[in-house]
Amino acid sequence: MSVLYAAFYWIAWWLFRPLNSAIRYRVTPDATREKLALDPDRPVVYVLPARSWGDLFVLDRICREQGLPVPRRTGTSFPAADRPGVLYLPALLETRIRQTELSGVVEGAAADPTFDAQVVPVSVYWGRDPGQETSLWKLLFADSVQAGMVRKLFIMLVNSRNVYAAFAEPLNFREFVSKENSPEVAVNKMGRLLHLYFLRARTAALGPRLQTRRVVMDQLLASQSVKSAIEQEARDSKITLDEATRRARKCADEIAANYSSATVRFLELIFRYVWNRVFRGVEVHGMDRLREWAQNHEMVYLPSHRSHADYLLVSYVLYQAGLVPPHIAAGVNLNFWPVGGLLRRAGAFYIRRSFSGDRLYTAVFRAYVDALIARGYSISYYPEGTRSRTGRLLSPKTGMLGMVVESSLRQTTRKVALVPVFICYDKVWELNSYFKELRGGAKKKESAGQLLKAGKLLTKSFGKVHINFGEPLLLQDYADKHLPNWREALRESPDKAPSSFKPFVQRLALANHRRINAAAVASPVGLTALALLASPERAISQAELIEQVGHLIWLLKGRPYSETFAIPEASPRAAVEWAIPIVRVVTVPHAWGDLYALADRDAVLLTYARNNLQHLFALPSLVANFFRTRSAMPDELVITGCRALYPFLRTEFFVRWETAEAEDVARQTIDVMLNLGLLARRPDGWLMRPEVSAPAFSVLSMLGRVMGETLERYCMTTWLLAQEYRTQAGLARAKFEEDCRLLAERMAVLTGRDSPEFFDKTLFRGYLDTLIDVGLVRVGDEQKLVVDERILKIAERSLELLSDDSRQTLLQLISRRPATAATGAVQAPSL
Repeated sequence: MSVLYAAFYWIAWWLFRPLNSAIRYRVTPDATREKLALDPDRPVVYVLPARSWGDLFVLDRICREQGLPVPRRTGTSFPAADRPGVLYLPALLETRIRQTELSGVVEGAAADPTFDAQVVPVSVYWGRDPGQETSLWKLLFADSVQAGMVRKLFIMLVNSRNVYAAFAEPLNFREFVSKENSPEVAVNKMGRLLHLYFLRARTAALGPRLQTRRVVMDQLLASQSVKSAIEQEARDSKITLDEATRRARKCADEIAANYSSATVRFLELIFRYVWNRVFRGVEVHGMDRLREWAQNHEMVYLPSHRSHADYLLVSYVLYQAGLVPPHIAAGVNLNFWPVGGLLRRAGAFYIRRSFSGDRLYTAVFRAYVDALIARGYSISYYPEGTRSRTGRLLSPKTGMLGMVVESSLRQTTRKVALVPVFICYDKVWELNSYFKELRGGAKKKESAGQLLKAGKLLTKSFGKVHINFGEPLLLQDYADKHLPNWREALRESPDKAPSSFKPFVQRLALANHRRINAAAVASPVGLTALALLASPERAISQAELIEQVGHLIWLLKGRPYSETFAIPEASPRAAVEWAIPIVRVVTVPHAWGDLYALADRDAVLLTYARNNLQHLFALPSLVANFFRTRSAMPDELVITGCRALYPFLRTEFFVRWETAEAEDVARQTIDVMLNLGLLARRPDGWLMRPEVSAPAFSVLSMLGRVMGETLERYCMTTWLLAQEYRTQAGLARAKFEEDCRLLAERMAVLTGRDSPEFFDKTLFRGYLDTLIDVGLVRVGDEQKLVVDERILKIAERSLELLSDDSRQTLLQLISRRPATAATGAVQAPSL
């Protein structure tokens, strides 16, 4: 390296120091030094995607502050363990074209079998703006690897407060080179690999270039499908083409986002303050897995929907993690001033609740989704269609999913990954309004007035938020398995989906729901809520609560629900101590030890947190229930019961295992319960519950009550079906579902339960669907139910799953069921 070049370098370094000290940067992955796990005995070579001293100076500062090896100029010498090197990708790629000073160094290193190094690609982004195709300002000042010296200087000055550096996993130089025939081939291949990595990393972090909203709308109206819809609208409504075109433009204007990187950055600063005020932390799980997928796939995020905060939280954590925030499908109810425009500039595009009868709107919306997918923008929408008022996953809606899937399968640029996202809050801020809605109150319409009232939230604390990105589902691979010949069908019918497309989408929606629940987070509040609500009279001693939460944690660790679920706090005592102030228990001092108790209203509100993770304990609770009325049972009888009841649990809770896997999982669950002392073996090999005086008996009883209400609903359904079989009255399906709801409602009142979800009609509809699937019920003429005789024995056996009080109450209610309800002649009176 010439003396003149070295002099310029050091002058630039000193001149850059004031700017470098003022730069604010963010680094991924978090805990970079630990995640990279660099070997201190081997040299490190950092690779930057562009020739830029500014990037190198920032890298120098980051490495010093993060405790990483600091890059140095090595000239024509090999890097050493105490002298890390840095390499510009363009210089490496140049060696493929002609011989340079670097050619000899790199090829010499590759040819020397004693030399090894850790190659670390580092991307440095000045700002997070991908640039806008028709904006001169953004094209000039958005970061670019092609920027010259002067333009790069302006880019650094404009974006110095928003610098993002991403470190990739180290590449083993010697291991890579040894796989190739010659050093030259190895170096060329490494250059291509790094070039491809940097391109993909940039797309994942910044996304594709943006178009102005006007250009997007013009392209929508110019698409063939929208043109055809406009012509059809003109004929059907007997209006001119211009008038129909104006209607289409109005639809496009209602739908289209107006994504702005500056707005996203502004909202990040605002919501960093808001989240820190409202929550005591936002914990993110599965981000490393997500970053890997984002490098090679177009992302479609499918989160659970608990709160209005979800819209911004998902984008916020993605932006913080260095990934481009998605375009978000939001309900048109949120398009009010001033929120509507702000969300639109943050990437929201608006969708009506229902538009099946509006051909023009459907055509415009579908064309917009097609455009997003075709240009490579990531998308996020909520497959439940609305916020869950109970904490459970709602049944998936398939309209939007069908559009996204069809558009994704038609484009061939990149494979599409559907990413399940599990979101849970220690306490949802809409909880009180959810409670009122479940009790029959009207849903309040979103408005500016409601937004002003929301300012009170800043004075309260809602615990932590947990967001877990689950295992992505690769759409094209899934279609290969479950949608035969889909490529040929789409090619032959460009405007029509395959005949088996709707069942495929329905299956896909259920698969995604199960992956959402597979990524559940067993939060301290959820575990504590589960144990408290399963305690008799909702009261428990402090020591017993800690013991029970501990057993719940150990059950999950003994037989993990999935590879993607998370337990953020493994200490039972720490989990309870975190949760108690949030769940608002009443502490009752006592000489033998403090007691915790729940007021009725607080108990109802706490069911939301419990329902977030109830599915994790579906099978352990079912096994525990078999010992509710029996002290001992043979293994095979327990397994037979699990095999029979598992389909109902899978339908209601979107449990992840296939029905054929239930037996193996049940046996593994029994083994874990034996290891924890919740079950034991008699000398003859039978399973037995602990002695009543043993602490383990209390834990087993609590565990059984976790699924108590579910099994009661199942028992109600089978007993009413048994009665239908005896009377042969031919009850219509809709009437039967209503009778189930009325029976549950009456039982809830008589047993003192203040839980509206207990008599949710959709749950009984799911049970009936499962009974139809297994062949115990079929729907005959005029939607009349035809019941199989086997239901009589099943109904009798189901009583063993209930407590004595519940069993007695249920049998009394069924015996006193009004004759008109049984025959279906008139509507049964409601409470």
